[in-house]
Amino acid sequence: MGYMISFLAALEVPDLNWVGNIVAALYNFVGNYGWTVVLFTVILKVITLPLDFWQRVSTKKNAIKMQQMQPMMEKIDKAYGANVKGAQQEKQKLMKKFGYSMFSSCLPTLVTLVVFIIMFSGLTSYSSHANVKEYNELVEAYHYNVVIQAQEEDLVISDTLKAVIADGVYEKGDWNEQAESAYFAEIVPQINALVNTDQAKYSRIIEGTKVPVAEFAKQNRESFLWIKNIWRADTWQSVMPDYDEFKNGGMGTAGIDGADEAEYNVIYDAVTTHAGGYAGGAWNGLLILPALAIALSFLSMKLTQGSNPMANDPQSQKTSKMMMLMMPLLMSFFILLYTAALGVYIVSNSILSIFTTLLITPIVNKMIKEKDVQIVKQASYRR
Repeated sequence: MGYMISFLAALEVPDLNWVGNIVAALYNFVGNYGWTVVLFTVILKVITLPLDFWQRVSTKKNAIKMQQMQPMMEKIDKAYGANVKGAQQEKQKLMKKFGYSMFSSCLPTLVTLVVFIIMFSGLTSYSSHANVKEYNELVEAYHYNVVIQAQEEDLVISDTLKAVIADGVYEKGDWNEQAESAYFAEIVPQINALVNTDQAKYSRIIEGTKVPVAEFAKQNRESFLWIKNIWRADTWQSVMPDYDEFKNGGMGTAGIDGADEAEYNVIYDAVTTHAGGYAGGAWNGLLILPALAIALSFLSMKLTQGSNPMANDPQSQKTSKMMMLMMPLLMSFFILLYTAALGVYIVSNSILSIFTTLLITPIVNKMIKEKDVQIVKQASYRR
């Protein structure tokens, strides 16, 4: 049996990127990381709203023009027969004459994709930052409670250390790595020596730390609604990564070396056993975010496509159906495998997209009804 008290130096917390720094700044105002992500999503949506409006106007114009061009395109297909290249060139001339622009519709979509990638990178990075920070705090709680248990087991403790314990240094927030090293250098060798001299007493000390460490974890971790730990997935994942995932890295967790394995496993067992989540403490969440992502992403795309019907464009219909299947599944994939904070962003963004679609679509329809039909008629007349 290895020593379970190492008193190694605290692990270095990974630096935050610029997205993480914004999230941290907003957190100081909000006080909960889940709602911080929601607020950040709202801010991003407001910033990109003009671009969203422009995209919907451009898409509506293109839809009307495509409906007007469709009979002409069918005539081109019949005229050119097997000459696909010639037909395509003629269609491009027709689209240019009508002012049909693919780029105007694609650019905002690309911007949206870039925003998602930035958020994904930022929140995944923050997840690693938060997991290491949480672990350092749990290690401090563990070390403190080890000494408390040692005192109860009548190990030799100096009057200075007894005074420190009685003064409640840890509860006051005065605990730090330097103080820990100075206070407990006298007690750690005694506790670790019990591995060979009194295994039962050693086990009582270690086991006695688990409940108070778990209580500390429950009181200090970042939960959000039903999710026990916002920096873990809303799934069957445990509320904290196991040692292999923490060290080697996994989905949404950067590899962090330097933690003592035996000590980590004691803390992991304490947290997952006594401060775990659902299904007997094993699950961090209830799979609600993945389910919401599928439903809301599908509804958002359905509303967007419904506001710009392209009944006479079979290729667009095929592409739309494929996207309506792929996007909800892709979003749920990210939520299943990465931090719940990313899931909160995806779901919040979908809700806001639905709201903006319902708000903007009537305005766009009213604008285009008078303006674009005239453009199409003029193009048709010039032909």
